[in-house]
Amino acid sequence: MALGDFFGKFMHKKTQDIRVAIDIGSMSIKTILFEKKGENLIIIKKMATQFPLREDTISIVKFINTYIREELFRIIKDIHKVPDKVIIGIAGDFLENKITSIKVERAHRNKKVLEEEIAEVFKKGVEEVNIKNPGAVLVDSFPMRVLIDGYEIEDVYKDITGDTVEIFIFSSLMRKEYWDQFKFLKRILGGIPLKFVSNQFVNAFSLPKILNMDDALLMDIGAKATEISYVSNSKIRSIHRFLFGGYNFTKTISESLSVGYVEADNIKRQYEDRILPVSLVSKIKEAILRGVVEWEREFIEILSSDYNFVVPANVFVFGGGLYLKEIQDFLKRGEWAVGLSWRDKINISFLSAEKITHNVIDVTKLSGFNEVSFLSLIYYSYLLD
Repeated sequence: MALGDFFGKFMHKKTQDIRVAIDIGSMSIKTILFEKKGENLIIIKKMATQFPLREDTISIVKFINTYIREELFRIIKDIHKVPDKVIIGIAGDFLENKITSIKVERAHRNKKVLEEEIAEVFKKGVEEVNIKNPGAVLVDSFPMRVLIDGYEIEDVYKDITGDTVEIFIFSSLMRKEYWDQFKFLKRILGGIPLKFVSNQFVNAFSLPKILNMDDALLMDIGAKATEISYVSNSKIRSIHRFLFGGYNFTKTISESLSVGYVEADNIKRQYEDRILPVSLVSKIKEAILRGVVEWEREFIEILSSDYNFVVPANVFVFGGGLYLKEIQDFLKRGEWAVGLSWRDKINISFLSAEKITHNVIDVTKLSGFNEVSFLSLIYYSYLLD
């Protein structure tokens, strides 16, 4: 039986709205199966698995593909239908996010700017992104801001004229050998409505709306990297990423105690949970603080490199790396914002999934700093309807 016929057996009149969100991180992949019942979103099942410890990224991508395929087949078998939508958020380890701009001189400056003209400029910008990245595949792209003669416009609702049209574009690019694997997965799962998105984009787009904040700095401290997104007036203004996260702290512990990575990770978790034997606490704390100093340096350096960046009033931090109290203490002290803000006070919020779900999910099993991205993926899933 062809796979298309197999999936077709499950394509019946929709009686339920059941969806899947998959969060592909730096070192793990997490999946939730959820259903919309009236105004409530119910988490049916939550799964997680760690990636094998391999340096070869392409083999990890192959592992991810196998996992997704097998997990979706299990889900279809369990619920006796194809999920209504599957949204897959991908970490920056497997794709690169960029904000670029294209500026075009208009042939007739006194002629009204039309939506069709803006669409053509955007299309040209996307083509330029493709040309400038020959070894990559453009997975997704979005127009972020439109400027006429340097002034940002919200909509083409009146007679706007000008000499130039400039569009800022958010692009997600993936190395061709990685995309070939994901493309193969899409072909195999052709009967399932599958959507690949950037985790950083989805967080920057969705979280401000979930939190009802027009201006915010979002920080995702992941396993292998920290991602920073600045949102102003509900639009993504800048994005940054540097390679330092929870993995680096584990490596520091591993080197300090001369133990393997898995044992060092267990020790780090015991330290985070404050159940580590007293005899080890001081040595682990010393190793952690060395890592924090390096993380701080990278963090301040990357923010300072953006000359147009000003820290907004609200900063939201999440991700598995946030379980380290030393990171939280550094951010709460606020010394890092000196020279990057004119404000007397900056509100630092550490986002835990169960504390922000009231606007999205009434009955939930989501929890912790490292499951916030699920909320963004769920929100974005319904936005695509």
